Amino acid sequence: MNELELTNIQALFSSVVLIGLLVYLNHRDRKKSVQIERENRQMKETPSEDLSPCYGRYIQLAGVRPWGC
Repeated sequence: MNELELTNIQALFSSVVLIGLLVYLNHRDRKKSVQIERENRQMKETPSEDLSPCYGRYIQLAGVRPWGC
């Protein structure tokens, strides 16, 4: 590590700190993902009565190309 003028001990310590930081951030991200997943499971999607009964068909037709292009 001559470019940074670090001794071997400093380079080792820096590497350990950076790896520890990455592990911590990964752990925190997984924890948030699990929490979000739990919240999503608790919220059940209920169909709205304001929608037309043909609403699903509109969605299907949205992807159809009428002229076959």
